[in-house]
Amino acid sequence: MRFEPRRGGLFAALRHREYRLLFSSFCVNQTGFWLSHISLQGLMVKLSSGDPLQVGLLSFALLIPALLLAPISGAVADRFDRRTIMLSCYAVVSAVTGLLAALTGFGAMTSHLLLAFSFVMGVTFAIAAPASMAIAANAVHIEDLPSAVALQSATNNLTRVVGPLLAAPLVAAGHYAIGFWAFAGSAFVAGLLVSRMRVKMEPSTEKGGMLQRIRAGFAHARERRPALAAIATTGCLSVFGVGHIAMLPVYAHDVLGDGGLFPWLVAVTASGAIFGALATGREGRPTLARAALRLVFYGLAFGVFAWTDELWVAFVAQFVLGYFYFAVMTSLQTLIQQLVDDANRGRVMSLFQVAWGGLTPVGSLGMGAVAGWIGIGRTLQLAALGCVVSGLVVRMRERR
Repeated sequence: MRFEPRRGGLFAALRHREYRLLFSSFCVNQTGFWLSHISLQGLMVKLSSGDPLQVGLLSFALLIPALLLAPISGAVADRFDRRTIMLSCYAVVSAVTGLLAALTGFGAMTSHLLLAFSFVMGVTFAIAAPASMAIAANAVHIEDLPSAVALQSATNNLTRVVGPLLAAPLVAAGHYAIGFWAFAGSAFVAGLLVSRMRVKMEPSTEKGGMLQRIRAGFAHARERRPALAAIATTGCLSVFGVGHIAMLPVYAHDVLGDGGLFPWLVAVTASGAIFGALATGREGRPTLARAALRLVFYGLAFGVFAWTDELWVAFVAQFVLGYFYFAVMTSLQTLIQQLVDDANRGRVMSLFQVAWGGLTPVGSLGMGAVAGWIGIGRTLQLAALGCVVSGLVVRMRERR
């Protein structure tokens, strides 16, 4: 693949044909995902009568495969063709969500069956994630990588606005199956776009079994400082911060008094995240110290959200939360991608995936369990404190 000289700018990655195809597939697939995800949450609230533990289990089932399978998926992404991995996972997602839509439409869905479908979907996401993150570096010049990561992060959040906005009336009317059908179709279209990509990668030539390859990836991350510390910071945000997203249906129902408000809370959060991702993409080389400071600001905004029962304050706080959430995540992912070699990229990004997606269900399940004991408000307050403390610790260590 021939790369042009760097021109710079936030949209520099879009001048590469392969990245434009990848970017288009990402836009289509993520829009369908958020339609489906909001429908999943709404359906679980209905089936479980708003039980916070069941809602937490839904997020746990969807994301726990990232914790269990991401290291293996990362080694696979460094050994085999990343495009083929993505195509296979798109096909599975399209088939599974199509079946989910059919069963939901016929009224045959139960909360336990919904958890099972969520787990299967989570497995495919866990397998595809390291390859989909690593292939972005294969589709652009390395100097355009910050643009590529920022655009994907911004698009992820744009779809987090569009998806909930489209899903809100469907959830309110109980038409959950439509959201699932939309994801099945979008995954199919995304697969078609990725099939047209022609990218080159540097496959790992290491010998040895799967466990040895995983260890080699971890060792590479430890050598390329501060990659491992950046991954640990990601994990802190996932456990203490991101897990609260799964609790938004319960928060809207118990604190704001209207369970139908949770799609709008998600949309407001995503609106702020768009600005956070774009702002990070325009800055210079990211640093861990700057990301840690943003994590502190995230925790402070989270604290405001946890303490209020006013709708407008909750919306403002969620907007700020979204901004700092993706400002942190975009800068950390860009930092890690710039530090590692392509032959180890899949394995290192699988560690990032474990910290990002794999630890989120731990936080979600923990918040669900604690919320059933001390209430959703106090649970979120404790989580906000965890974010502030984590950010301060990382910031002070980096300054030293």
